[in-house]
Amino acid sequence: MFSTEFSLTTSINIDNHFCSRLINKSSESIENFMFCFSLLAPVKAIENCRIFKSAGGYIELTHLENFVLKPGEEWNFKYAYNESRHKPMNHRWAPQGVFLKNNNGEVVNLEMIDLDLKGISSVAPTPHYSSDKVNYDSLRLVPHPYAWEASAGVCNLCAPINILFNDSEMINNAYKSASDLGSRLNLNLFSGIVNEINDKASCSVKLKLQNHSSDSSYQITITSDDIEITAGDESGFYYGLISLLQLNQTYHQLIPCGSIIDKPRFSWRGQHLDTVRHFYSVDSLLKLLDLMSLFKLNKFHWHGVDDEAFRFKFDRNSEVATATSKRGNGLLVPPVFGSGPDATGGCYDREDMHKVINRASANFIEVMPEFDLPGHNMALISLFPGLRDPEDQSCEVSVQGYSENTLNPAMPETFSLVESLIDELCDMFPGEYIHLGGDEVAPESWTKSPAIDVLKTKHRLNNGKDVASWFINKLSKRVEFNNKKTASWQEAEDGQHHDDKSEKLLFSWQNLESGFNLAREGYKVVLCPAEHIYFDMAQSRDYADRGANWAAVIPFEKVVDWPIIPNNEPELESNIQGIQGHLWCETILKDSEMESMLCPRILGLAESAWSSESNRRKGPELENLAITSYRELFNKIKWDYYKAENFDIMSDPLTRKEAFVSE
Repeated sequence: MFSTEFSLTTSINIDNHFCSRLINKSSESIENFMFCFSLLAPVKAIENCRIFKSAGGYIELTHLENFVLKPGEEWNFKYAYNESRHKPMNHRWAPQGVFLKNNNGEVVNLEMIDLDLKGISSVAPTPHYSSDKVNYDSLRLVPHPYAWEASAGVCNLCAPINILFNDSEMINNAYKSASDLGSRLNLNLFSGIVNEINDKASCSVKLKLQNHSSDSSYQITITSDDIEITAGDESGFYYGLISLLQLNQTYHQLIPCGSIIDKPRFSWRGQHLDTVRHFYSVDSLLKLLDLMSLFKLNKFHWHGVDDEAFRFKFDRNSEVATATSKRGNGLLVPPVFGSGPDATGGCYDREDMHKVINRASANFIEVMPEFDLPGHNMALISLFPGLRDPEDQSCEVSVQGYSENTLNPAMPETFSLVESLIDELCDMFPGEYIHLGGDEVAPESWTKSPAIDVLKTKHRLNNGKDVASWFINKLSKRVEFNNKKTASWQEAEDGQHHDDKSEKLLFSWQNLESGFNLAREGYKVVLCPAEHIYFDMAQSRDYADRGANWAAVIPFEKVVDWPIIPNNEPELESNIQGIQGHLWCETILKDSEMESMLCPRILGLAESAWSSESNRRKGPELENLAITSYRELFNKIKWDYYKAENFDIMSDPLTRKEAFVSE
């Protein structure tokens, strides 16, 4: 390590250039060094520096000439994002994980003692709705049930309650799962002894089996003395009990009397988490699964493979995860996304995956793992160069700035390795679907690959899109061989090499209309429009915020203010399987930051995925409920929530100056 001390300050000017000033505060000179850091996208040198190395958002800058930084002297230099669409909007767009490195590979961490972002305009979101149209008396339950009819009186749950049901494995399993969830979330309602009458109990909760069904529906009848939950399947009882957990909290144990009839609108109610750009502990994943279940979300999209890592560690091919899961200076994966020079990250072994799968199962959630193919594979290709054609001169660069990150389907090693990894994914995960990616393949991929030219001739493929679709379809056969179904991003079907559309589940993220078009073409679609439910997007334009903005700035009301089914096209609902929120993690530096990115916006996702169109509350009504009732619930379950204008960000003890100090 260097013993030299440095002072680093950075500001942004009106041209959106980063202006850095590095001062040598020691008594020693330093020469032949590089200024290393990461941003959210590739950069260009502007003044008094040049790019020595660039990999995605990781950059090493040097001086233009052989440069010696003497004691007391300073180096002033400027750099900027390559593309204007990457205009900095908040403090997470500034340099992260900053350090110096000399030509011997020695490093020293730098602290950003001053980060001046006054060049970024700061505009707080302005609600676009009229308060006189808000129903402030709606049921304090998210998602809103299919039907709710209030009656006079309340049911007092302050004292112990009797839990009564017939000896039924179905009901017992649902009750145990709901009771365990309540205990973990500090929402302890079901503390009575099952099927034992307590004369001091305030009321009885009776669970009764109705006609057998498999649609997760339930009914709750609430009187001043009793609460009766009826359902026809295990998930129905579970969701009925979950509703009771929420109502007990939001009404402070005095639940209004009435009747609830409820059922989900969509079978796919998902939440995605990117565990590649940021590695989450297993405990954080379990915590997310509990939050999802509290709001009746039932699909967890586990994004575990991307350019920066292969996180799933299997018994076979264990070296894939071992070699790619850590990033840092001198490692296979450079220190992207603010990770700094020291080795950070990790992988999920079989025990970890079992923990996630078992918690998901107890919470009535299905886990869908993703192996993103054929693009987004920088780490895997770095480990196995044979996954590319050695004669390929395409030199493609992905939208994230990675060079040559696309697997070559004409290479024998590609199918040998990928099919083996797919087999292990299928063996590990009991869910119905395996997600094979298919998104953001660089347009230049394979354009100068002789091996691909032969493949295209053999299979009558015209271009790169055809090759990508052919590749995904061929791998789908392997998934089917393992008794699973294939899911993919919408681009996987851009080419002209398709199989039966009804067998594919496509995740449409590019915009809302593209998802509708896929449904019109006959595809089964999960809607996840980035402009509405990509939770990595910033929630305001305040520079104290965090998040991206390439799709949109997404305040709370925007999560629900969009049509899930187009007007006058109700027939599309048969092809639209549901909706799914996404949290990509380029701007996440620690596990806890997931919480305020999701809360309270996850309320809007849950409402849209479950509630019927006529009952789905839009921005102002649901936002009011989030502030008046669910802020307290989030506090109780120990989930941080977003402190935007409506959540008192300006009165938060974190000052603007403190917010901009490098973390």
